[in-house]
Amino acid sequence: MFPYLVADIGGTNARFALITEKKGDEFKMEHIQILKGADFSSFEAAMQHYLDGLGGVKPTAACVAIAGPISGDRVRMTNLPWGFSQEGLRAQFELDAFLAINDYTALAVATSRLPSGGLKNVLNGDRNPVGNKAILGPGTGLGVAGLARAGDGWLPIPSEGGHVTMAPATAFEADILKAAMARHGHVSAEVCLSGPGLVNLYHAVCDVQGVAAEALKPQDVSGQGLAGSNAQCKEALDLFCAFMGTVSSNLVLTYGASGGVYITGGIIPRFVEYFRSSPFEARFREKGIMSHYVADVPVDVVSYEQTAFLGAAAWLYQNVK
Repeated sequence: MFPYLVADIGGTNARFALITEKKGDEFKMEHIQILKGADFSSFEAAMQHYLDGLGGVKPTAACVAIAGPISGDRVRMTNLPWGFSQEGLRAQFELDAFLAINDYTALAVATSRLPSGGLKNVLNGDRNPVGNKAILGPGTGLGVAGLARAGDGWLPIPSEGGHVTMAPATAFEADILKAAMARHGHVSAEVCLSGPGLVNLYHAVCDVQGVAAEALKPQDVSGQGLAGSNAQCKEALDLFCAFMGTVSSNLVLTYGASGGVYITGGIIPRFVEYFRSSPFEARFREKGIMSHYVADVPVDVVSYEQTAFLGAAAWLYQNVK
């Protein structure tokens, strides 16, 4: 069965690893290598380069997590001039199977296999081990997916949930979203919950409070908000956390996510302690007549570093075994 080749292909880097065995729910990863996509004319060339460095080890199957939509056999990268046929690569590299999945689908699947040390708890709860899961990740954008139990395995439910319309829960939030509408037209969850979203919220706060906005980057807004050195940045950061609570509990209701909420992405892991004591919890719990439904749902931040590899390995194992 093993070894498997797994890869995580983004707009800049092509990351590869070899899965050599499975013990319980954990996969052993070896030979992790990061290649620059611009150094290779095609995915096939990058994959061959990686395989050449394995000293003759030949994987039996491969799964690639890709930043971009996957539809049918043909795969076209969004931010790299790469394209390939899944069946063509399977035949070319003499593999039993070759699967390509969306990178956020891989993150969703990974939540079914995360080691206990790969999570930082935000809200305690009684997790249903076979219940649906909700996954969201603010970063460059806002990724959203679900995961549902299917027989002995798990079925990822990809979505464009990051583009749902953001809704206010207080009069102040309504003023903020009104100010954001003046700047952006349609205010989606992603307009608020992303790296650029931090800046968007800062600008909206300044507009509402009649303060001239500075030219700040996302890290400036979060950094000054955490330090308490800029009142508008602090307000923007608290709004970010509150809106995360709104969207997270909306996903629990939408997916029936008794298996928990998993927060990924590169933003919130930087300030988990602040996030725990922020307006997130109050907003997450406040769901009117359905508050009881979300009351016992746990929320965790994913801190496991090789999540995409883990998801690709789990998806391949589930579909090939």
